[in-house]
Amino acid sequence: MTPTTRRFLLLVLVLVASTTLTQAADKAKPESESSWQVIYIDQTRVGYSLTTQHNVKRNGQNLIIMESESHMVLKRFGQEIVFIQSLKTTETEDGDWLKFETEMRNPPASSSRTVGIVDGKKLNLTETINGKSSSRTMDWNPDFKAFAYQDRMLQDPPIKPGETRKFETFETQFRRPTDVTIEANKRESITLLDGKKASALKLTITQSVLPQMKVAAYIDSEGNTLKTVTPFLGTSLTTYTVPKEVALEKLAGGELDLAVSTLISVSRIENAHSRNKVVYRVTTPDEDATKHVVAGETQRVRKISDNVAEVTVISIKPTLDAKSVKADKEFTEPSRFLQSNDTAVIRHAKQAAGDEDNPARIALKMEKYVQDAIKEKNFSTAMASAAEVAKELEGDCTEHACLLAAMLRVKNIPSRVAVGMVYVDRISKFGGHMWTEAFLGGKWIPLDATLGKGGIGAGHIKLAQSSFSDDEPSPLTTFVPLINVLGKMKIDVVSVE
Repeated sequence: MTPTTRRFLLLVLVLVASTTLTQAADKAKPESESSWQVIYIDQTRVGYSLTTQHNVKRNGQNLIIMESESHMVLKRFGQEIVFIQSLKTTETEDGDWLKFETEMRNPPASSSRTVGIVDGKKLNLTETINGKSSSRTMDWNPDFKAFAYQDRMLQDPPIKPGETRKFETFETQFRRPTDVTIEANKRESITLLDGKKASALKLTITQSVLPQMKVAAYIDSEGNTLKTVTPFLGTSLTTYTVPKEVALEKLAGGELDLAVSTLISVSRIENAHSRNKVVYRVTTPDEDATKHVVAGETQRVRKISDNVAEVTVISIKPTLDAKSVKADKEFTEPSRFLQSNDTAVIRHAKQAAGDEDNPARIALKMEKYVQDAIKEKNFSTAMASAAEVAKELEGDCTEHACLLAAMLRVKNIPSRVAVGMVYVDRISKFGGHMWTEAFLGGKWIPLDATLGKGGIGAGHIKLAQSSFSDDEPSPLTTFVPLINVLGKMKIDVVSVE
């Protein structure tokens, strides 16, 4: 069983990168200025970030280049994971985007890189995954403001208690627009990393792409960010602005195991993954629980109260008379994460299917094949694309799900991935998980290559689904419902059939 939490880290790193940049306005405009932050989750120091802003002149135009890099070291089920997230943006003095470059590194997996160049009302994107690049064009709003614009907006004129300022930007991780709202609260006395007290103005920052995640940023009288606090999986992620030598001190991330700390305890469900139906009561404090759970063929969702939902999970397994049904091309064509045209993926698909021509039997054979083929069940790799998994044959639930989804498409079986919670039998807890769905007989049939049981029972609770199409904003968006509930969701078992 391989619950996963790693996508949440990337989402938070995006917020860290875009909320720790505020520096005092400097009329002299130095050519370059840097700021170091140290990152804590709860009381454990897990990483650091560096942000540098360069003021340059090109072709007679004053430009601002912002570079940010964050490093985090954590544990998942005892295995160390390392994340390095970088972002570089180029913008005009008015805050207009010109270019951005992002890179995610999670050794030993291959890095993923995206370059976006603005051309009028178009954004030209080049994305490199597993060493292969693909390009596409998106519509672009010239009114989008780049990240460093936030600093200048807050300083000209200086934001005051009670004020609210807004702007629209482009979230480079999600590949989608987001509205940023900054509310200035009152001045407070805060404690810094070294234990000293400081007077700071509290800013509450929200983004429409993650409205539940409110970031508190504390700035001094000159506009410098001293500290930020972000809700994170039932606890908080805190950054402090510090000298370089403090930021680079040895990390203690190995002491914090996020996968274990975010599991949700429930009463024991005997043979959960063989059950036909289980009714759960899901509670999300201060939120409408029905907004976090997907209703569909395998789940019925009923609102009990403002923050409580009854979720009935029904097992639907492939039947041998279920035929593959035509579906939209987003579920059948190769994409940058589900490369069903990759040589290794095709080879595995052919080996798994053999001479079988029945779509349902092919789907079941592929589910078992992927479970057996991925022999190295590790938790240290970020979500790898299907092509990389087909080559390395290692990973956890996300790697199983991506490879199976791509292999199904090789045999013209429409597929997508699902994200949610899975029951971990040996400890009677739910944890974050990803699995696959195949479109058979006009229904989306769940398959879980991590378990390899021939479909799934009622031990999965689905929160989101995605085709991982290149036309979608980003695979990261699929994990947003999960980051919103882990650490604060409560699950009760009402009945079992």
